[in-house]
Amino acid sequence: MGLAECAYKDNSDGTISDADNDLQWLGRDSRQELGKWLNWEEAEAYVNACNEQNYLGHNDWRLPTKSEVRSLFKNKETYQRIFLSTVQKKERKVSNYQAGGESSYWTSETRYDSYAWKSYYPTGKEVCVDKVVSTTGTSARLVRDL
Repeated sequence: MGLAECAYKDNSDGTISDADNDLQWLGRDSRQELGKWLNWEEAEAYVNACNEQNYLGHNDWRLPTKSEVRSLFKNKETYQRIFLSTVQKKERKVSNYQAGGESSYWTSETRYDSYAWKSYYPTGKEVCVDKVVSTTGTSARLVRDL
């Protein structure tokens, strides 16, 4: 087991702990749970719904910051295996979301009142877009502080 893998621990309850950053991630993102992509406002509603339901025994779920998503994407192989349950594939030009191709996560960081940042996997690129734009390939992976 490499050093990068030591930071993550599957808690066998739908959550994954990141000891390096004192975080606990949901093992499944909103796309995996709901079967659809979300705009930022829908992602915020998803956070609220999870907290109201005390999802997996916690009511302090939130969208991650840009730096938290960066840390998640830092080791692509570990991220793919733990969070996407897919093996590393050769890079392709065409995105294939179901097979672990390019996708993005909303962050908690906003700009002005109508824009929010999202981070792309596997490139790590960060883009600021209109919150209400329904963007294919964007979902929410919730996190909480340990």
